Amino acid sequence: MKGHGNSRKKKLLACVVALLLLLSAVPASSRVIDGVVALVNNEPITYSEVREEVAAGLGMPLGDADVFLRDQSDIESVLRWVNSLVEISLVRAELKKKNQSVSDGEIDRVLENVRKANKVSEEQFAELLSAEGTTLAAYRNRIRMQLERGAIIRERKLKEVTVTEDEVRDFFRENPERFVSGGEVRLEALFFPLPQTGSGAEEKMVRARYAAYHVATSIRRDQTLSDGLEIARVLFPEVEVVGGNFVSVDDLLPEVQREIRRLSTGERSEPFPTETGVYIIRVAERRGGKPLEFAQVKDFLSEELMDRRSEKALEDIIADLKKSASIYVRL
Repeated sequence: MKGHGNSRKKKLLACVVALLLLLSAVPASSRVIDGVVALVNNEPITYSEVREEVAAGLGMPLGDADVFLRDQSDIESVLRWVNSLVEISLVRAELKKKNQSVSDGEIDRVLENVRKANKVSEEQFAELLSAEGTTLAAYRNRIRMQLERGAIIRERKLKEVTVTEDEVRDFFRENPERFVSGGEVRLEALFFPLPQTGSGAEEKMVRARYAAYHVATSIRRDQTLSDGLEIARVLFPEVEVVGGNFVSVDDLLPEVQREIRRLSTGERSEPFPTETGVYIIRVAERRGGKPLEFAQVKDFLSEELMDRRSEKALEDIIADLKKSASIYVRL
């Protein structure tokens, strides 16, 4: 929080959690006036926005997000959701000041392209979103956020995220182990298994997503996934440690193969879903495989490097915006 010391910050964080817990204890049907959780340059962030952010982020219904918030005792865990909304508010205000706000028409065009690519009608698309635990409104909000982040990066740091062919080629040469066909890999993984059908399947998916999210944000990059096992077991006792021996990359799930191609040896993934459950993986070792030609990976590698630079640029932009912002918790 701008202009406050650590002790003051801790008190404010505690107040945020207390307010969230108080509000989430009130049934949604009786909530007439929404609670203000924070002010960003005098613009409010409400409890309902936090609840919607949690629901969208963890793929759960709004009612379950209420329960989720009520059950939280970890200040930092709750604050991460509030901070995400603070960052969205800062970016949105900066774009508005520059007359570069994202319009509803832009979002409509993205939605239309997604529907056409998947060859589904509006009704079918809404059903697909519902099956994933989200709504069309929440999906539109996600599109808006992504468009806004892209817009502010282009406006402030376009040159810094631009990637030349020489830079892509250099990365390709410096990381040859990533760019092979076939081969074997030794993984370390946390696996959160899910039932395919039956009562409680949706609730278990919510718990698995949150447990994986909590592990990923609680352990440092230099720690192994085994260090997060006890954290995971508290929230999801069914969690399993997977790995140990070398396996053929081609024998792994498509989603796992995709993450392996993205990771250098020693790196770990963010949580990602599959048909059987949620995974977090770390590539421990690689061996074998046929080297790929640069032309085969040039396009997706260019996109990957631009994405990495964009993430760093966005972090720098938000840090700069926070320096000149007034961000306060409001009780």
